[in-house]
Amino acid sequence: MIEQLLPPLFLPGAKIGFANVFILLALVLIGNKSAFIVLLLKCVLGSVFSGNVSAIMYSLPSSILALITEIALFRGVKSFSVISISVVGAVITSAVQNVIFCLITGTIANLTYLPYLVLIAILAGVIVGFTLYTIIKIIPNRVLDKIT
Repeated sequence: MIEQLLPPLFLPGAKIGFANVFILLALVLIGNKSAFIVLLLKCVLGSVFSGNVSAIMYSLPSSILALITEIALFRGVKSFSVISISVVGAVITSAVQNVIFCLITGTIANLTYLPYLVLIAILAGVIVGFTLYTIIKIIPNRVLDKIT
């Protein structure tokens, strides 16, 4: 909700997605199930508290698909960094939301925004991923040992 007070990144509706830091942090530190719970809470509570309940139809499917992909990359491809996983998740989220918007409005004209949204998503994914990377690096090992 705090992020909605900030101006959009270059296009209306485009934002960094700082809430995704907590979803990815849950994935990295405590597992898949916890990450899904955080994701559901983010989508539902964010929509309810912002007064935009219809936002769930955009955020929930795109976030679930992004998280499934992030889990596959995090668990299956050890050469991917948390930054690159965040970028992939941001791009998937942005692309799926754009497609859902086109399906709801019945027009494909809005797909012309997709290349721009992908570029913004890459930037947002790097910011979120770097934030996550920094948090993981500053958490003391004794805390990480208790969590994992």
